[in-house]
Amino acid sequence: MKYIPIGSKQIAFVQYDDQSSQMHIQYHTGQTRVCSGVNEEQVQQLLQSDNPYDLMVRLTRVPHTAQQA
Repeated sequence: MKYIPIGSKQIAFVQYDDQSSQMHIQYHTGQTRVCSGVNEEQVQQLLQSDNPYDLMVRLTRVPHTAQQA
């Protein structure tokens, strides 16, 4: 699993599992959200983004499946 720092007041960090194409979003509140169908290209965009939080918001919208854990 890849660890991706976000630098957000809301999101503590993100982990990406390339085996399952899932992104695990860990919030500072302790809540975890799992998004399915995220590909490696999208993860690279996130890593290179000047504003990773805004990109996270776009990635967690439909058609990706987001579940709260």
